[in-house]
Amino acid sequence: MSSRRNLDETRESLKTEFAAAGLELSAVEIDKFWRLHKLLKARNPAGDLTRIRGFYNLLYKHYIDSAQVAEFIEPQGLTLDLGTGAGFPGLVLAIRRPLWPLLLAEPRGRRLAFLEEAVEILGLAKVKIYPHKVGPRFELTIDNLITRDFEPTAATLARAAQFLPPGGRVFLMKGPGVEAELKIAAGLAEWANFDLESDRAYHLGSSGLARRLIVFRKKTGHLRPVAPLPSYLLIEIASRENLRYKSWLQSLNGRGLRKNNQVLVSGARFIREILADHPERAVGLIVRRLSEVEDFVIPARTIVYIIRPELFSVLDLFAAGPPLLILNPPELPAWNGKLEEELTVFLPFQNPANLGAAIRTAAALGVRVVLLREAASPWHPKSLRASGPSVLAADLKLGPALAELQNFNLLDLLAFSPRGRDLTNVVWPDRAGFVFGLEGPGIPPSWPEERLLGIPMRTGVESLNAAAALAMALGVWRAQRS
Repeated sequence: MSSRRNLDETRESLKTEFAAAGLELSAVEIDKFWRLHKLLKARNPAGDLTRIRGFYNLLYKHYIDSAQVAEFIEPQGLTLDLGTGAGFPGLVLAIRRPLWPLLLAEPRGRRLAFLEEAVEILGLAKVKIYPHKVGPRFELTIDNLITRDFEPTAATLARAAQFLPPGGRVFLMKGPGVEAELKIAAGLAEWANFDLESDRAYHLGSSGLARRLIVFRKKTGHLRPVAPLPSYLLIEIASRENLRYKSWLQSLNGRGLRKNNQVLVSGARFIREILADHPERAVGLIVRRLSEVEDFVIPARTIVYIIRPELFSVLDLFAAGPPLLILNPPELPAWNGKLEEELTVFLPFQNPANLGAAIRTAAALGVRVVLLREAASPWHPKSLRASGPSVLAADLKLGPALAELQNFNLLDLLAFSPRGRDLTNVVWPDRAGFVFGLEGPGIPPSWPEERLLGIPMRTGVESLNAAAALAMALGVWRAQRS
């Protein structure tokens, strides 16, 4: 046995030891168990996830012990893994039986972070996490309960008697010395609510480790009213280490759009309009509690994420309050190099708030917008805050750099500069393009004088805010066209 305890820490050894315990793994299962093992090893030193150390001990006392139970039980409905810790048996059961719906209960922050990361990395679609203690306030509807050496049998039966429905089962994974616990449990008033359905003693392969699986079935007894089980579209996140939460943090400065193609939208009114007019763009809603979206019409496929208040406040950049919307923005087409009927504006604004305000004005007046290469993203949180729902209704395209526009040789492409002629005296063609400069530097000096326009201002005022200048220019153009 000592030689086996020193086995090589490899994927092949993992497969061999499972087989020696009578558990044949598929290639997918081997891959997931190995990824789980590497993740546990990486996170355990800082997270204090488990006191079990060494490949052999982890293999038998965590992985094989948990996997063996899947050969003996066939739960119907949702199973609560009480006191899952680092995910045992829950994560292992989910790998072996990916169609079983499982709810992993664990209140401790570091272990929650590990569970959420493991579920994400392993793609365990049927696993949810309950980030609280399972106590008197537990109000979810479950069908079964499983626990592994978490607490004495009497405590588990007393707990399960409060919320387990008639016909529900309690699966107790225990060591060989469980007899004393059973005697104590037999003295409980709740004992009468359960039938001892089975008691199986077994060993974990060639390790010699003795185990007992005891199954109780709830037959009668008090069952308090419970809330309906949240649909599969409801996910709780309790840890700032959660991968989804980290991706939302990236969205606050624009990196999330490039990496995850998602942005966060705040403002209840704005969000209601998007859900009504562009439901296909809604990926999810982020709230602190479910009641915060009770009066929202939520598209069927949208996920509602419930996160802790302190996590929500970090994401709520403008203190707008819940909910926040996770938006999948549309891909913008490229400008075709031509001027369409009436007016097109070309914007290089690098300040997201200025860009958002300019897009809102252009959309209100029915003007096309070409975003130049220098421009901020229209999906930046500050840009979205300024543009509101109009960003999804605006005619937006992606264009070249500001300096490259001169190469298009479009005579009616007119740039705004303090050096330009008074725009109130211009006779407008059927097609025109307004080009605005960068905040600060303005239009490149090489731009032809005859194609410069200016907004008349009093002496002593150098320039207008970029968004204000655009609004005035479009107002003059619209008035003269009318």
